[in-house]
Amino acid sequence: MGGDHIICADNLDVLPGLPDRSFRLIYTDPPFNTGRRQSRPDGGAYEDRFDDYLAYLEPRLRHAHRLLDDAGTLYLHVDYREAHYCKVLLDEIFGRAAFLNEIIWAYDYG
Repeated sequence: MGGDHIICADNLDVLPGLPDRSFRLIYTDPPFNTGRRQSRPDGGAYEDRFDDYLAYLEPRLRHAHRLLDDAGTLYLHVDYREAHYCKVLLDEIFGRAAFLNEIIWAYDYG
């Protein structure tokens, strides 16, 4: 796969077919596990509820680890209620020394 691509699919269906160490940057914005039904502007909707959210994320993050080149960076956008659990999982997969920083959205500061 050469050049820039946007692939619209469940990433777990696509990730296994991508070559190792082929990306310098991965941004992933999974469902947030809000427990509520989420609607999209295109009319689509999904239940944003997982019995085991980390079990949902783990295989995707393991593929991300495999896909990042040695200088690669992963950005994981998750809800604040899940962030701490995700950090422990990321430490397990990538190693604690790989952590660079955390960005926190502040909605009430204008």
